[in-house]
Amino acid sequence: MSPKPGKLRFTALPLLALGLSACNTTTAPQPIQPPSGTPAQQPMTASGTIPDYCPQVSLREGTATLRKGEGEALQYVASITSNSRSCRVRDGEFYMEVGITGRIVPGPAAKAGNVTLPVRVAIVNAGSVAYSELGQQGVRIDPAGGPVDFTYVDRNIRIPLPQGRTLTVYVGFDEGAPATAKRTASARP
Repeated sequence: MSPKPGKLRFTALPLLALGLSACNTTTAPQPIQPPSGTPAQQPMTASGTIPDYCPQVSLREGTATLRKGEGEALQYVASITSNSRSCRVRDGEFYMEVGITGRIVPGPAAKAGNVTLPVRVAIVNAGSVAYSELGQQGVRIDPAGGPVDFTYVDRNIRIPLPQGRTLTVYVGFDEGAPATAKRTASARP
């Protein structure tokens, strides 16, 4: 005996919808947020494990904007508009990548050419400097072309694994003397 045609359509429709919903996900990626609790590690990836703790990046007051000149002698104003980071643990060390995006606006005295922006990334671990590096980001400006966006990423951060959530990460413009060492003696385990 065969099922009635109307009954077959009624049972096939929910099964088809269920099958399609299993193949189609629309979950948006979520930003990495450090969860509360004791740091634990997630599964191994090609470049290490992803820790539960990845410290936020902060801008120190006065380091988010860099001005060259004043008034009619203003060459440019550079500003940091956002930042991000990623963390990995490999071979007992904490690896980070810290990046910024920003914008440079030519001023009345701007000349077409390359501008070098000094960007410092510093990490403090429980009150001691664990990492400090002054990088340079070149940006080509043209007074007739208007504002220009730029991106800087420090991919060389490698510090001893912190004992808890003790890291503070700073990024900003720094026209001071460059740091000569990436790690200080007090930061070694």
